[in-house]
Amino acid sequence: MLTPVLIFLVAAVAGSWAASRWLPDLAAGPVGGLAFFLVCGLAGAALGLIGMHVYLMVREAESKEAFFSGASIASELASMAFDAGSVAGLAAIVYLLAPAPEEPDEIEESAPGAASA
Repeated sequence: MLTPVLIFLVAAVAGSWAASRWLPDLAAGPVGGLAFFLVCGLAGAALGLIGMHVYLMVREAESKEAFFSGASIASELASMAFDAGSVAGLAAIVYLLAPAPEEPDEIEESAPGAASA
């Protein structure tokens, strides 16, 4: 019973690491940091759910009692798409609503004492 938990944890850590490594930066500060933390966590959870569904499909295919057919594969894939897609969609919404980092031009223009043209 420890195997599904380990699969979920390894996939979730891999997803969180990948999101933190390859996502573009968000604004500095508490809101940007919290949004980045949430996006990385939700991306990891989505990948963990995908890993769990793949594990369940493999276990069902190995089972001698269950009849593994195309309908059961389609059912499990639909369930995986709904579960992981919902979490990944929430991660995308949080990322798109998070504050973007300021451009270098905006920082120079908003600096006190900047010469206006």
